[in-house]
Amino acid sequence: MKFNIKYKYILVLSLLSQLFFSPLYAEYPDTNIGVVDLNYILSDSDAAVDAAKQIENYAKQIEEEIKKSDQSLIDEQNVLIESQQIMAPAAFDEKRKEYENKVQNYNITRQEKLMSIDRIVSESRNEVLNALKPILEEISNEKGITILLEKNSVLLNAESMDITEEALKILNKKLPSIEVSLN
Repeated sequence: MKFNIKYKYILVLSLLSQLFFSPLYAEYPDTNIGVVDLNYILSDSDAAVDAAKQIENYAKQIEEEIKKSDQSLIDEQNVLIESQQIMAPAAFDEKRKEYENKVQNYNITRQEKLMSIDRIVSESRNEVLNALKPILEEISNEKGITILLEKNSVLLNAESMDITEEALKILNKKLPSIEVSLN
């Protein structure tokens, strides 16, 4: 009789423990982690390399324009300094104010040109990232990846977790180049 009560007691305890602890295991899905190196993709993808070449050409053009304008302003300043001795003080003040306004406007224009380079760098980067996002989603779904981390935030990972090269190959097929424009 004691023997049966012991077994019944153990059976009831095991059933109760199953009822209490099984929901804890069910709440956590299987987690697979993947890693992608965005900096590598943003620097080595065909579209990014193409965009960088175009941006470099625009930057050289802007640099040449700035050099010419700088030299023009320096020449104008030299003429103004030379004419100071010949001109009446009121006329010189008028010319000096015109020159200062011209320099001020030039500095604003120069800053806008330099900012346009930053803008097209940002736009081309965003275009690559926008094309990359569905590719990363597709690869993640195929491989059952539930968490995708940027490689710079990971200290150590298994090589099999890295999907960078696979994503880069697909991106190069889908987005071989980008049209960059200053407008």
